[in-house]
Amino acid sequence: MRETRRLRGNLTRAAAASALLLGTIAVAAAPAQATSASGLANGYVGVTQTITVTDFCPGGNVQLQATVNGNVVTSNPASSDSNGNATILWAPPTVGSVTNAEIQSSLVGSLCGTIPLPNVAISQVPTSSVVTAPNSVTVGVATQITVTVQSQSRSVYAPTGSVIVKDANGATLQTLGLTPNAGGGSSYAYWRWTAPASGSFTFQAVYSGDTNALTSTSAQDIVIATTSGVPIALSLPPTFTVGVPATLQANVYPANVQGSVGFTLNGTPISSSIPIVNGVAKTQWTPTVAGSVSIGANYTTNQGGTGSTSNQVTIIAGPVSTDVITLTQPGFGTWAPNGTYTVSNGTTITFTASTLSGAAVTLTDTGPCQTSGLTLVVDASNATCNIVATSPGGNGYAPAKYGYTVTTGLGQQTAILAAPQSGRINVGKTLTMESPQQGDTNAGQNIVWRITKGKNKICTLGFPSSGAVTLKIKKRGQCSVRGNAPGVANAWAPYVVTRTYQGK
Repeated sequence: MRETRRLRGNLTRAAAASALLLGTIAVAAAPAQATSASGLANGYVGVTQTITVTDFCPGGNVQLQATVNGNVVTSNPASSDSNGNATILWAPPTVGSVTNAEIQSSLVGSLCGTIPLPNVAISQVPTSSVVTAPNSVTVGVATQITVTVQSQSRSVYAPTGSVIVKDANGATLQTLGLTPNAGGGSSYAYWRWTAPASGSFTFQAVYSGDTNALTSTSAQDIVIATTSGVPIALSLPPTFTVGVPATLQANVYPANVQGSVGFTLNGTPISSSIPIVNGVAKTQWTPTVAGSVSIGANYTTNQGGTGSTSNQVTIIAGPVSTDVITLTQPGFGTWAPNGTYTVSNGTTITFTASTLSGAAVTLTDTGPCQTSGLTLVVDASNATCNIVATSPGGNGYAPAKYGYTVTTGLGQQTAILAAPQSGRINVGKTLTMESPQQGDTNAGQNIVWRITKGKNKICTLGFPSSGAVTLKIKKRGQCSVRGNAPGVANAWAPYVVTRTYQGK
């Protein structure tokens, strides 16, 4: 019977230790779901597709594998949460038929199986071309003329090949090879042009397309050449989308000019007066109506100089894609939108976050928890906190908000103690279990020590007037000691610390 009780006690302590090792975070159990995957569809080269995976390979890494034009391709792996839910992002690299598509574990030899997906077709991505040049230039001074070819539909494909720059009569001025932009989704080309005389000069770019991208022709860009003056040019997105914030930027030359810029929509002001800093003035603007409009910029220098420029732009109605937020807890994984998580009292979590738009993520909270930046502090128990991650969107993505529910549990008390780790100790040695400055947990609870094996024969506790707690090893044999601190109702779990020493 004594051996049975000892075995039961050992099992109980092992279970408690395992619970501590699991940490302070646990995902709440979710209702059973059917294994499925959806989101793979006909699309364009480089346009990210979002594939939603449900109830598949919990806690693993999953990926899309498919055959495109006879070649096997795979997506980047995505983490599956404890309920088997994952979001896979895949941008088709080439035109062609996508066959034999399936969701699988990224781990070779995994027993997770596969989820088949339908065959789809990937088409050439539409493009838009833009010629960028200063509105005004100085005669005889070389000026950079830049052509940008942008893949549409938020594609990450960088068009290849060449563009032809023509004048107002359609005559070829220059043929330029494209160079991919570092961020993906567009390519550029430029050359240095010098105005031969005062007057108006027109530039238009024609992109001939490639295997994966369609042709496009830019709007005409008119440059005024003068013998003097302060030029201004607009830097705008190729297209705007209703409801999606966009940055309007005016570049004023030379860069050291002092003054301000105001932006207009079809001649009506849409901004306050914005100071020019290092030759740049910019503002955020959200279109409300689709169509072709004129964006203008008027500048005034501190020396009394004035000028203006305008560009015709297209505003599309959408629908736009909502931004995707990825909120990750280091050492744990990505939190699923609308998920419920249990976090112990006294826990601080500093997340990492990313978005498809590239916008910064902010956290807010309703409840007893606290948020600052991307840090969550839980300082309550038996309560619920509603956490919201917000992205303002941009770059073609609409704003997004993701919600998470945090249920707060009892905190695990900790204590700083002088007690050496378990091990062999020379007979006659006195150990300090806690110094006079120690003895309380982080919850302010006093630790009470007792000998559970070898009392008086092998070892004895001492309580000197200094307030310390000591343990003397008197003879050979095993000495086990245990320190206990009570819990705090609805806040902190009881605290237990054990040590086992072998007198030698």
